[in-house]
Amino acid sequence: MQKKRFWGLRTLGLSALGLLAWASTGLSQEIRSVTTEISGSVVVYPKVVWDGTRDTIIQLSNTGNSLAFVHCFYVNGAPVNPNLPPGPTNPPLWSVTDFELVLTRQQPTMWVASAGRRVDHTSPFGAYGSGFDPGLIPPVPTGFRGELKCVQVDETGQPWPGNRLKGEATIQRNDGDVATYNAIALPANTQVLPGADLELTLTDANPGGEYAACPDTTILNHFAHGTPQLSLSSATSLGPVGLCAGNNCPVETFLTVVPCTQDFENGRTTTVTLQFLTWDEFEARLSGSFSVNCWMTAPLGQLSAAFTPGALGGSTTRHTRFRPVPGQGGVLMVAEELRWTSVPNVTAWAAYNPYVQGNRYDGATQGENDDPLPSPNATDVISVPVE
Repeated sequence: MQKKRFWGLRTLGLSALGLLAWASTGLSQEIRSVTTEISGSVVVYPKVVWDGTRDTIIQLSNTGNSLAFVHCFYVNGAPVNPNLPPGPTNPPLWSVTDFELVLTRQQPTMWVASAGRRVDHTSPFGAYGSGFDPGLIPPVPTGFRGELKCVQVDETGQPWPGNRLKGEATIQRNDGDVATYNAIALPANTQVLPGADLELTLTDANPGGEYAACPDTTILNHFAHGTPQLSLSSATSLGPVGLCAGNNCPVETFLTVVPCTQDFENGRTTTVTLQFLTWDEFEARLSGSFSVNCWMTAPLGQLSAAFTPGALGGSTTRHTRFRPVPGQGGVLMVAEELRWTSVPNVTAWAAYNPYVQGNRYDGATQGENDDPLPSPNATDVISVPVE
């Protein structure tokens, strides 16, 4: 009954004519896919780090005109032994820390991952803790490398399809360099009240699903990993042979991947195997695969030699399509590019959201895109603890 009253307060002022006008704008179709441009009922920040050198500033907003209750989960995907590379013998920690927030109408809030946020109304204007405190936010430990996922809930803690959450993340280096990306929003079907298992089944072909299905394909346009930065490696006003003669200034691309299926209730991790096809500018191509357990961030050159310049005759530009193997659930990604600046020995990061295409639910259940017919693990599910 509480859920119905809460929903009634949200929609009481809308006329039937207004609802029809909203539906005719096409917005109902747009919210059936993951997005970085509009709000949703789940927001995912694929990469949050605090390693003593780089820290993460989190921004979260309530785009609605009523209270938004939020249940957030930090997932630490750092390897068990931070001094060794991640792998089968050095798996991710997959330790989860959760917290709850309440955002007033149209309220934005922010915090720094390493510091968290206290409930302290004396914070001065301009400080990281200024503004109305949404709740106690714990700091992440040093060495944290993982994700943040926030789910809109009702006042009792049950998942709620309000579609009011929007977020951004800024990864800041201690010298002031910053890289910003948009959190990935999963809109929900406002006509369906979900339970503790959030099924990512909402698509144009399945308008009765719960939450937007994860992408079928992620598309990345990038330089081959380690390509010389031509603007600095050729003769310039900086010198007759440039700052980076001998390829001392390579362009590097890093990929962060989060499986869409997560079980916060029982603490079980998810492994997804990704296939990829990468083309150069002459349409020569290579393929390969790699697996992601819980969470992964890595330079492309570490994932496969196919991403290096020598793999395709020395070509430097690539178009790559990533896709889970048939029958497995989807993933969400964010990419970063590391370049050298015109200042000697100084680099700069840029983060961005790759383009996505299709969805795993339709692809896995209807035989599209070379996927098989129905598979028991084709539907992504986020399981959250509820009282």
